[in-house]
Amino acid sequence: MVLGITLSTPFVQTKIAQYFVRSLNKDFKTNIAIDEVAISVFGGIKFKKVLILDHHQDTLIYSNRIKTTILEGKKLLDGDLIFGDLRLDGLLFNLKTYKNEKQSNIEKFIAAFETGKKSEKHFLLKSSKLHVYNGHFILTDENRETPVSVNFTKLNAAVTNFQLYGPDVTTTINKMSFLDHRGLYVENLSSKFSYSKKSIKLENLDLLTRGSKLKGTVYLNYKIEDFSNFTDKVQFNIKLDTASIASNDIRFFYKELGKNQHFFTKANIKGTLNDLRITKLKLIDSKNTQIIGDVNFKNLFANKEHGFYMYGKFDKLSSSYDNLIVILPDILGKKLPTTLKKLGKFTAVVSTHITTRTIDADFSMMTELGKVTSNLQMKNIDVIDKASYIGNVVLEDFDIGTLFERKDIGRVSFDLDVDGKGFKEKYLDTSVKGDVTQIDYNNYTYNNVVVNGTFKMPNYKGQLSVNDPNLSMTFDGLLDLSKKDSRYDFHINVENADLHKLNFVKDSISIFKGDVVVQASGNTIENLQGDLYINKTSYQNVKGTYNFDDFAIKSSFDQNRVRTIVVKSPDVMEGEIIGKYEFSQLKNMITNSLGSLYTNYKPTKVKKGQFLKFDFTIYNKIIEIFYPEISIGPNTIVKGNINSDNQEFKLNFNSPQIKASENTFDNIRISVDNKNPLYNAYIELDSIKTKYYKIRDFSLINVTMKDTLFFRSEFKGGNQGEDYFNLNLYHTINKNNKNVVGISKSEVKFKDYLWFLNEQETPDNQIVFDKEFKNFNIDNIILSHEDQAISLMGDLNGPSYKDLKLSFKDVDLNKITPENEKFVFDGNINGEVHYKQNKNVYQPTASIEIDHLNVNKTDLGLLNFNIEGDENFKKFTINSNIENENIESFNANGNFEIVNKETVLDLKLKFDKFNLGTLSSLGGTVLSNIRGFVSGNSTIQGNLKKPDINGRLYVDNAGLTIPYLNVDYALNDRTIIDLSDERFLFRDNTLTDSKYGTKGSLNGSIQHKNFSDWKLDLTIKSKRLLALDTKDSDDAAYYGTAFIDGTATIKGPTNGLFIKVDAKSEKGTSIKIPINNAQSVSDNSFIHFVTPKEKYNIEKGIFEDTRNYKGLELEFDLDITPDAEVEVILDRNTGHGMKGKGFGSLLFKINTLGKFNMWGDFQAYEGSYNFKYGGLIDKKFIVKKGGSITWEGNPMKAQLNLEAVYKTTANPAVLLENSSFNSKVPVEVIIGVRGDLTSPEPDFNIEFPTVSNVLKSEIQYKLNDKDVRQTQALYLLSSGGFLSPEGVNQSDFSGSLFETATSLLGGIIRTDNEKFKVGFNFVSADKRIGRETDGRFIATISSKINERITINGKVGVPFGGINESAIVGDVEVLYRVNEDGTMNLRLFNKENDINYIGQGIGYTQGVGVSYEVDFDTFKEFVNKIFKNHKLGVENNSNPTVNDQDSDPSPDFINFSNSKKSKLKKPDMNRDAKVPDED
Repeated sequence: MVLGITLSTPFVQTKIAQYFVRSLNKDFKTNIAIDEVAISVFGGIKFKKVLILDHHQDTLIYSNRIKTTILEGKKLLDGDLIFGDLRLDGLLFNLKTYKNEKQSNIEKFIAAFETGKKSEKHFLLKSSKLHVYNGHFILTDENRETPVSVNFTKLNAAVTNFQLYGPDVTTTINKMSFLDHRGLYVENLSSKFSYSKKSIKLENLDLLTRGSKLKGTVYLNYKIEDFSNFTDKVQFNIKLDTASIASNDIRFFYKELGKNQHFFTKANIKGTLNDLRITKLKLIDSKNTQIIGDVNFKNLFANKEHGFYMYGKFDKLSSSYDNLIVILPDILGKKLPTTLKKLGKFTAVVSTHITTRTIDADFSMMTELGKVTSNLQMKNIDVIDKASYIGNVVLEDFDIGTLFERKDIGRVSFDLDVDGKGFKEKYLDTSVKGDVTQIDYNNYTYNNVVVNGTFKMPNYKGQLSVNDPNLSMTFDGLLDLSKKDSRYDFHINVENADLHKLNFVKDSISIFKGDVVVQASGNTIENLQGDLYINKTSYQNVKGTYNFDDFAIKSSFDQNRVRTIVVKSPDVMEGEIIGKYEFSQLKNMITNSLGSLYTNYKPTKVKKGQFLKFDFTIYNKIIEIFYPEISIGPNTIVKGNINSDNQEFKLNFNSPQIKASENTFDNIRISVDNKNPLYNAYIELDSIKTKYYKIRDFSLINVTMKDTLFFRSEFKGGNQGEDYFNLNLYHTINKNNKNVVGISKSEVKFKDYLWFLNEQETPDNQIVFDKEFKNFNIDNIILSHEDQAISLMGDLNGPSYKDLKLSFKDVDLNKITPENEKFVFDGNINGEVHYKQNKNVYQPTASIEIDHLNVNKTDLGLLNFNIEGDENFKKFTINSNIENENIESFNANGNFEIVNKETVLDLKLKFDKFNLGTLSSLGGTVLSNIRGFVSGNSTIQGNLKKPDINGRLYVDNAGLTIPYLNVDYALNDRTIIDLSDERFLFRDNTLTDSKYGTKGSLNGSIQHKNFSDWKLDLTIKSKRLLALDTKDSDDAAYYGTAFIDGTATIKGPTNGLFIKVDAKSEKGTSIKIPINNAQSVSDNSFIHFVTPKEKYNIEKGIFEDTRNYKGLELEFDLDITPDAEVEVILDRNTGHGMKGKGFGSLLFKINTLGKFNMWGDFQAYEGSYNFKYGGLIDKKFIVKKGGSITWEGNPMKAQLNLEAVYKTTANPAVLLENSSFNSKVPVEVIIGVRGDLTSPEPDFNIEFPTVSNVLKSEIQYKLNDKDVRQTQALYLLSSGGFLSPEGVNQSDFSGSLFETATSLLGGIIRTDNEKFKVGFNFVSADKRIGRETDGRFIATISSKINERITINGKVGVPFGGINESAIVGDVEVLYRVNEDGTMNLRLFNKENDINYIGQGIGYTQGVGVSYEVDFDTFKEFVNKIFKNHKLGVENNSNPTVNDQDSDPSPDFINFSNSKKSKLKKPDMNRDAKVPDED
């Protein structure tokens, strides 16, 4: 027991262990040391400070504390270390292979326990659970260039089934964390781990760092000696199932990778580090770069002797330049061309070989700039912008302008073979051959370009051809743009060049054709010499086509460097310049020459010995080509000379005419000679015409006297030369070498008033300024007229100081304001405007007073206008008002300020009976007589460009006139108009026409932009309002009076209003449509004669109207009701036409071109047709109910479908050739009018309503022939009787003449309200033998006793015939039983119908009752008869389909007062052309 206790003490156990270790060290030549051992009775054992030294006496293994359990003591005695739970604290495992040794120190240590005898037994160390705390593992091979391969500190691990069997290690790592000596900290690693002399395996690897996660399998295959050449010998076999890898983690091992990147990848990796093959790679980084494919990297860790190499075959490479160089900044960032930045995001399919100096790439790539397909070999990419290349490049719709930062170049598509070097312009030296299918240059797309040449900046040599629709040309030659001595030697043949479409010229037409040869040298205009030939050239612009047979310019220098420039072209100009000069000094040479007129002028320094002489004759072609808005008359001459040494300047310019833009200068003559003692300059022009002002008889002459240059100019102004100007000016240089321009007494006659400049001839009235035109002093320039004066004075010193004052004294406003169509100003103006600036301090003020202000002949009163600005020139205070008869009619107070270069308003306006007559001219010819008085308040705030205007105004006595419609409307007094933003708002304002007093409701707005660009958007609604009240005129498209029930809108700018009326006609409407320029009707037939122009217009469906309703567009959409009367006047002179009442729908359109069109239909309910023919016939026909007129655009091509009846009496015996019948009977002449309005097809019928059918049949047989029927109808209308075979009966015409006279008498004998009318008629007796009939004098009476009783009748007295005793006639008394007139009671007496030949005259009397029902269907008829028992059907949700025959009227005819669907209206025809007709 004592022995057991003794053995259990740590001291004894330590001594025993140390003895045991010493025995091991002695027997196996090892070096193991243990400081302390503690063994428990349960098999547990603890070691402290265990140290094992290797064979070089360096630490192999050290542990601060080891705690374990010995499971098999017997095996321990046999040398096998089998532990249970093994815990190692402070473990150091230093695995090292020493220099020139092949075995590591652990292998040496294990080998020490070998007996030397052949045995299969190896050293064994096992532990079921192994825990390592704060461990340190080092793997070193001193035979390598970098000895330390692994150095893990802070190693903590929990493993199971750990076994060290000989040199082999196997275990399952459940958890492990460590810090690599490179800086990578692994938070957790789990794997099934094994190590042997041939491989390291990490199966089911799960790795976690601070930035990365990785799952997969890692195999390292090697021989032990391979570790000495780790990057080239050790084979990796890695399968990454999923990996999220931070580039910062990889950078601990490979510094070439970019920082702060993140990769999500799957891949298989095999090979050594210097020959690494990555297959099935799928990589996506944090910036969405995608790489899918296979990659082979070589020499990633190689020395300088072995360069980097990469082969990649990518099915998809999606990234951008910036993303790629972030991934590999030092490799790709220095190798990829910088211009690739412009590609943006790209997606490519790539096969490439890359080394440090070469790239061999075959790829197809879609970029933000376009598609690129290339097979290119590149060398010397270490300086990429100078790299050489050869291969093929195909671009499809590629934005090459963005790539090379050229704004003038756009997209390009080409297929080119390239061979050269350089990616930047300064290094470019490349031969190019291929086709450019399209290229954008100067905002134009060129097609079909063929290139074959060499670009070696600054040279291009080769051929270029273009076959584009707007450019067909070839180029062959050399362009050498080198700085020392540029050379140009090329030939251009241009078959066609549309310079406008190519965007070189703004003219709408600009076409050049020609052959150009250039042979020249020089790099500046000063040394340029050579020849320019232009042969067989033409140029076309808006003015015409200019042909040049020959144009040549030659520039040459002689041995003394005297330059001669010769221009030869009989079509353009001819002349030469000879001299020795520099173009850059020509301006100073001319300035010095003119300055030499003054003794105190200090000339600008120029080179000595310069001179030139020029003499040119200019033709207008050259000017019109480059400046189509400028035209110079033929034989314009320019000649002169300049000499810098004696400062001589001579110029003679003569031109018959110069036109520039809209200005014309006639007969210009300019002569300048600074050495001429009589005058230095003389200028004459016959006239100067501008769109604003005209000048004629202009002359200016100047002469130098006593160091002063005097100018005198006289000319007339105004449209008729009514204004006159006589100006006397002088120019000198004062003692301070400053320019002085003064004004002597001068006369200005403007608007027939004579004004004077410097009337008192004072020495001031001058402007003094320096040669730099920076500092000016204006010394009291006065313009005066009688007691009126305008003066200007002040100083301007550079951009920072200004002090100007403009004053007015008793100036008549009308005398100084130019003529204006819209405004005429009158008044007396006094005050001044003062503007002062000193650096950043501004003091602008204005105080203006205009008394007796009158605008457009409207007296406004006294205007006071005051404005004052702050010292920062940012805020201005305004105080303005108008006083009239002690009433302040207008007041404006407030301020405006400048904020960020924008003007901000804050104004308050007040009106009190302000006269709106000042605005009367704003409407031009569209609106007139704008009148009224306005009161109220408003504010104007916000930005000047779009101010916020709010307020409320009240108008009295307001109104306006629309001249074209000849209507005048007035607003009620105290009508409210609201102001909102830039709109005047009208809300339910009452509108009254001034003539008839009809009223309407006005809504809408009047808009403006800063009180200009006025636009109307108004709507008028009314039950009855006058919309038209015009009279006939020669050019009237229509006229009359129209009252409407509906809506009218007025929209658009005031100079282009669009008036649209959508309504139905009301009582009092009478519309007349005269047919202008109608085809003429001959006196004896219906043949129509038209002019060739009219014939063309008719064929094209064009209606011409002589009047141009410019500025107004009208659209009247009217539903015609029986309250309206429509009259079509076929002949203004005779009154031939038709009128009536009825139903219909009419659309009138008049556009700004003055074309008048009509659409719609009109169905006559009642009416008359005035038939006038040949001066013989003047009869009024009654239009039958149901006739129609249809318009389809052209008013002259309206389609007629009418029948009209004329009733008379005549003896048909002439037709029957039977003397047994000898009596006059009622006859109806029916004319059917059909076809075009201007060329109708009349068809006459004659009916006998009172004769029997037998007799009627016999008469109709005689009139069966159309020609006979027409002849008899016309004869009947003209004479009152039928035409007999014997010829004309003179008595026939007496009746017709009497009928005309009695119609006049009947018009006199009637009441104004037509309740009582009397008519007279005369029927002459027929004296022809066998056909004798009585004549009759007939009186017709029509009287409306009241609303219920009407009497109509006629009484005839026979004379000159067989029986003159009988009184004949018909009488009818009508009594309306009910109010709607459907039931009537009639009493009558009438002549009997004649049923057989020879029957005498008889009479019948009677009484009758009639009931009238209008219906379309039998159902409707029953419902109207039996109102209390209506027929019907049960309600059904399905709508009933109407029978197509239920409505007897055509679809386009509308009888109802409500608006139903009408004829489809065509779209607005703004060209006023009638649509083509079928």
